[in-house]
Amino acid sequence: MKQKLIARAIIKRDGRVLLVRRATGAEPLLGKFELPGGKVEFGEHPEVAIRRELEEELGVAAETVQLYDIVSHYDNVRSDCHHVVVVFLASIQTNEAAIKLSEAHDKYQWKKLSSIQLSEVTESTELALRLGELGQGTGENDEFIQRDDDSSTTKHKLVVFSDGGSRGNPGPSATGYVVLDANESLIAEGGEFLGVTTNNQAEYQAVAQALEAAHKVGGKIIDFRMDSLLVVNQLNGIYQIKNRDLWPIHNRIKELIKQFDKVSFHHVKREFNTHADALVNKILDEHSSN
Repeated sequence: MKQKLIARAIIKRDGRVLLVRRATGAEPLLGKFELPGGKVEFGEHPEVAIRRELEEELGVAAETVQLYDIVSHYDNVRSDCHHVVVVFLASIQTNEAAIKLSEAHDKYQWKKLSSIQLSEVTESTELALRLGELGQGTGENDEFIQRDDDSSTTKHKLVVFSDGGSRGNPGPSATGYVVLDANESLIAEGGEFLGVTTNNQAEYQAVAQALEAAHKVGGKIIDFRMDSLLVVNQLNGIYQIKNRDLWPIHNRIKELIKQFDKVSFHHVKREFNTHADALVNKILDEHSSN
C-alpha cells in the first residue's frame, strides 16, 4: 500500500470557493473541478507545498495560509494508493487578471457550495468541502467554514493549549493544559506530575488530560494549539508513530476524540503557548523542591 501526501487550499471570495478544472490526467479525474493544490514533495512541509502549488497553478502568491483539516481517501484509479490531504484556508489577491492557470487546468470558477454537484468535483474536494455532509442545493451552509462561530455552536467551541515537558528526556516529567471558551476566556487549567518519562510521552499525556477536561465542561468543537510540531503532525496523521511506547496513549486519545463533533490540532510557536508551559514548569519545580 502506497501513501500520497497532498496539500489543497480553500480560497473564498464573496461567499464563493475557488475551483479549478483538471485538463490533464486519466479518467475519472479528467475534466473535474478541484481545490487548487497538489503533491507534497519528499521532505517538504505541507504549508510550503501549498504556497508553491498556488504559485505554480494559479500564478499568484498566498497572502495567508491556515491549517483547516486533514482528510483521506483511496485513489480512484489505483486501489493500492491511499491519499492523505492536508486542507488549508488561504487568501490571495482576488484580482481576476492575476490568476494565470498552468497547463494542468483549463478553467476556474468561483462557486457557492449549494451550486456544486458531487459529480463535477474530485473526491478529495468533496471531502475537503464536506459536501457529502452538507447536502446539495440547500444553500443553508454556503458559509460553512464559519459555521462553528454561529450562535448555536459558539458556546460549545473551545480553544485548548497543551504542553508536556521532561527534564532529562527521559526524566522527571509533567503536563499542563489550558481550556478557553470561544472568546478565549479561561475556563479550566490543570496538569500533573508523571514521574520519569519522555518528552513525547508527556506531550501526549497532556493532550489526553486536556480532552478529558474539555469534555467535562461541555466542549463539542476543540481547537488544539501545541508547540510540538512532531506531535501535531502525528495526531493529524501526517507522520507515523514509530515509537511503540506511544501507541497506547495515542489510542486513548483517538477514543477520547470520538466524544466530540470535531477536534483539530494546530502548531503554534512556543511563545504563544506560555500558559501551558508555565504550568508544566511549576509542577516540575514543586516536585524538585520536595
